[in-house]
Amino acid sequence: MAFEVPHKHDISLDGQEMRNQMIENFKAIEQEDHNDHQALSEEIADRKKGDEGLQGEINKINDSLKNKATFDDLTETKNELQQRINHLYAGDPRTIKTVVKEILEEKGVI
Repeated sequence: MAFEVPHKHDISLDGQEMRNQMIENFKAIEQEDHNDHQALSEEIADRKKGDEGLQGEINKINDSLKNKATFDDLTETKNELQQRINHLYAGDPRTIKTVVKEILEEKGVI
């Protein structure tokens, strides 16, 4: 909706009437400026809320990604497990003791 001042093409040449028309125009301009400022303030507030919501979603994604194992993490874990299995097969007493202790702790026995 385009803004138009009340008196554009019908301005009187009479001094007092012209003055009153100019005052009316300036009041209309001030009101339009106030309305524009209010709309802009509301839009800024809405965008900030939207930005906060997006930032919250980004934070959730980042937190989720932090908790995801990488390929290197999985490879390292696989290698550690393979070493433990190899030690168990070889009969290494320290490894057997550690594994048994971990299993008992998981089961709540110790």
